[in-house]
Amino acid sequence: MNPKVLRAAFSVIIIAALGIAGISPTQQVRADGLLMIEGVYRQPLYSHVDVSIENKIATTVLEQKFYNELEREVSAVYVAPVPDGATILSFAEKVDDKWVEAEIQEKEDAEAAYATAVSEGKDAALAGAMTATPAPNQPATPKMNFQIKVFLPPSSERTIRLIYTEVLLGEVGLTRYTYPLSNTNLTEEPIGDLYIKVQISEKDEIRAVYTPTHKNSAEVSRPQPNTASLVYRAQNVVPNQDFEVIYTQSPDKFGVNLASYVEGEAEDGYFVLIAAPQLETKTDEEVIPKDFVFILDKSGSMQGDKIVQAKNALNMILGNLNPQDRFNIVAFSSLVETYAPQLLPVEKRGEAQAWVNNVFADGGTNINDALVTALKTVDSSQPERPHIIVFLTDGQATEGVTETTAILDNVRAARSAQSRIYSIGVGDVNEALLNAVSSENRGTSLFVSATQPLEQPLADFYAAIDSPVLVDLALDFGEVEVYDVQPNPIPDMFLGGQVVITGRYRRNSPDKTTITLTGAIGGEPYSAIYKDISFNTDSTAAKPYAFVPRLWAQRKVDNLMLKINIEGPDPKLVDEVRELALKYNLITPYTSFVAVPGMGNPGMIEPDSVIYHLSANRHYRNLNTLFIVMGLALIFVGSVGLVINRIAHRRGRASKKGSLDAQAKN
Repeated sequence: MNPKVLRAAFSVIIIAALGIAGISPTQQVRADGLLMIEGVYRQPLYSHVDVSIENKIATTVLEQKFYNELEREVSAVYVAPVPDGATILSFAEKVDDKWVEAEIQEKEDAEAAYATAVSEGKDAALAGAMTATPAPNQPATPKMNFQIKVFLPPSSERTIRLIYTEVLLGEVGLTRYTYPLSNTNLTEEPIGDLYIKVQISEKDEIRAVYTPTHKNSAEVSRPQPNTASLVYRAQNVVPNQDFEVIYTQSPDKFGVNLASYVEGEAEDGYFVLIAAPQLETKTDEEVIPKDFVFILDKSGSMQGDKIVQAKNALNMILGNLNPQDRFNIVAFSSLVETYAPQLLPVEKRGEAQAWVNNVFADGGTNINDALVTALKTVDSSQPERPHIIVFLTDGQATEGVTETTAILDNVRAARSAQSRIYSIGVGDVNEALLNAVSSENRGTSLFVSATQPLEQPLADFYAAIDSPVLVDLALDFGEVEVYDVQPNPIPDMFLGGQVVITGRYRRNSPDKTTITLTGAIGGEPYSAIYKDISFNTDSTAAKPYAFVPRLWAQRKVDNLMLKINIEGPDPKLVDEVRELALKYNLITPYTSFVAVPGMGNPGMIEPDSVIYHLSANRHYRNLNTLFIVMGLALIFVGSVGLVINRIAHRRGRASKKGSLDAQAKN
């Protein structure tokens, strides 16, 4: 057989609610990269993770090597974590000790190139976005779950590298980075060599940095006040929790982080801005009075632990309302039930908590009427009071108005300027609808798995918005002309929160400017001024920020895909997505990555950071097995020896007794 045929050709698929090789459509595998061989998850020989965080923008480099110990070719699936909202910068495979980087092509061209390479026995990779068939009247929503179909030759190795970047969100002066590492629910097999390094560099001083998940085994160093480094290393370990890093910065400072990039002499630039004004609140009198309306899904699918946890979390939130807040509750299934005809003061929350305890789950899911009912509770006579709707659901719309576009139209018609909607989706929900409902109403959305406990996410979600709020935000970039800014409108900002803005700027702009953030707090104007903010106008100086254009393009594509998911595949929108994806190397339902040696991508540029390698013996599992077998053999030999010894001893005693008896007779 041609040895080239034995090389592994593998395909990469970005899965959107679509299962392959036994992975269910709704199962989001959130674990360190694993290889599933014939239904069994296998750990890598080594897993090395190198993370660089600069001004709250994290770039993660994941490199893993797997080994097929079987003496035959196997079909496998590689699964790696890609956080929601992250942008994939590249993936590559190692061929003949050289990295082969994938390049973006139109989906049909990429599939043809991949098929040709496989037929010729070459290593090849194909990555594309796929969507499952949606429920009736519901859009398909892509979910980023990186999966690779792998065909491994007998006794062969495969090394894969994945690089992605993400903007880290913070709350109350705190920034959190999480690498999905736990996989004890998938396999008990150990990782041969695990190494994680996180390097942090911020413009402002870092007050504290730690890892709550690995505090006793991670090394932390602080070279400078605004930098930090964490290193975690282990061998033959079964991770039982994700790797999390938290760092805090001074809450009494105003901060803005801006990264910008330009290329060539005439092309306009790109920027990503993270603004985090830390608004101090000292007394109850200074807390902005707010009106909260909690929408609780009590449909039949919420039965069991979910409804119990949701009620517990809601009652805890009611207990933590500020003295000047008001509230109401809307519970819904097939029908909608409102606790009170008007907003109530916090003194009435005891009765409301008792009412919540008596809610039981049954019936269908009438999302439209629940949202419209909640929006109608606004007190327009007090426009300075933020009207905050927290909407929790675990399913799709099945009762009343069920079409996504119709629900959005009804929400637009019912909303007021002071209303905000924050959505929490549990399990298999219409993410396109919840994202659109929240983003159009200056809110955000949170999604948790159906098996994840609800109480803590709900408590954290409320804590993030239970602070004086800066509403109706606007940004003035001074003398720098910006355009194509995302998101629009800008979401509200809560105490310790932040806003992330991406956009373009004209090449002839000055290299420094003053940025003014304006809004309103309690009906009063508020502004924050940031002076001497730099915009790169020199392409050489901008090289470290070459990832910024993809961040901007990814957010623009996300917004376009949201429209397509809701309104249908309009040809103009599809063409715009395709053009952006081809220009900025993005995976979409209409474009794919393909990696074939000799196709113009012979080598991949190495990342600036070098991953530290511990020694990794690919035969460590064989050695472990050998030691076990040797131990069993020694036990067996020892047992046999003991038995033989006892038999000999008994024979010796019998022989001695026989001699004594013979002597006695004589």
